[in-house]
Amino acid sequence: MNTRTAKLLLAILVLFMTLTVINVVIHLFENDYVTETAVAVSSSHSINFKGIYVRDEEVLYYDGNGVVSYAVEDGGRVSIGETVAYVYADDKQIQLNQRIEAIDSEIAVLNKIQNPGTQEISQPAYLSSLIEQAYQSMMFNKEGKKFTALSNTKEEMLIYMSTLQYVTDEIDSLSDKIAGLEAEKYELENQLKSPNDVIEVPYSAYFSSRVDGYEGYLDYEQSQKLTSSQIESISDSIESTNEQSGNKVPVGKLIKGYKWYIVGIVETTDWLSLGDTVNLYFPSSDNKLDAKIESIRDSDDGNEKIITLVCTDMSHDFVQHRVENVEIQDEEYKGIRISREAIQVKDMEQEVEENGVKSLQVVPVKGVYVKHGEKVIFKKIDPVFSADDYVVSKIVPDSDYVQLYDDTIVGGMSLK
Repeated sequence: MNTRTAKLLLAILVLFMTLTVINVVIHLFENDYVTETAVAVSSSHSINFKGIYVRDEEVLYYDGNGVVSYAVEDGGRVSIGETVAYVYADDKQIQLNQRIEAIDSEIAVLNKIQNPGTQEISQPAYLSSLIEQAYQSMMFNKEGKKFTALSNTKEEMLIYMSTLQYVTDEIDSLSDKIAGLEAEKYELENQLKSPNDVIEVPYSAYFSSRVDGYEGYLDYEQSQKLTSSQIESISDSIESTNEQSGNKVPVGKLIKGYKWYIVGIVETTDWLSLGDTVNLYFPSSDNKLDAKIESIRDSDDGNEKIITLVCTDMSHDFVQHRVENVEIQDEEYKGIRISREAIQVKDMEQEVEENGVKSLQVVPVKGVYVKHGEKVIFKKIDPVFSADDYVVSKIVPDSDYVQLYDDTIVGGMSLK
């Protein structure tokens, strides 16, 4: 090989290497994509508003003499003729009855502990784990203000702790303790006197001891005439606890029927429609309800609507309030989260049906560009939910559509 040939081959090699380097550099810069992994998500629309509770209510009265002892929890369902309250001359009678109820509960717990077979089947390690679980549940219910559940869990924990003492022989016998409680109960019962008055209900209903002054004013018919300013003026404070009917004072109220309503002002939105079923959340009590949209009407503000929701579930928490913060959520949409930055529109040949006739036409199709190794592929999306910065695309088992964990391109180059 002569010198000229060698130089020529060397020049060609240098040129090839230079072009290769340039191509790699250009390729790097042109394909410096910013990607986002497509992940599973569940989303829903939501609106928060001030909810006004509207119920068909009737106030119950007594003569105002003596103290009231309630026989039914707030929010409890009562039958015709059932006693909801007793009126005693003084607090002592109420305290006696409360102590007798506590004794009955304690005796019931002790009898459970003494059931045949308890010592054989109850292992200390297992009981210790149950005590720990009950304690955690008590803390959870306390934080969530679930007082009924808290009371039940407290009783469970007492049973577990007493059983642990019993099976580890820290308590020789519970018979003496039960006998002592029964003797105390007998003494207390001898001190009981008949109540001055017994409050019975004239029909089946829900009961609440809370009378706030809006009874009779906030029924369904009246609620449909409320203006925005009137709704804003209603508060959760008790307006008239001493409201009288002649010479009588309120002892509580009955809530008729199974339906009750929530009225409030919401921002105008296109995802709330008459007849829709929605989920309601109550941040103050951690409750959840299903409700149906009964009516939507104009408010004083053109950007707002007055909405009425109908509910059928009743509980202690709901009868403790007239006004509460409420969050409305529509149905939950599940699919693939797609950033709006990734969404592109591409003209593609698709099968289109018009007047029963199918044909192939070029139409604009929404989708995303997906990076597969060194390739960039356009994949379609099927949006079922839209938020400000993303959409939820339905999961479609078709490779033409975006799939979970695809690397969708959200930036880095102009995609065409």
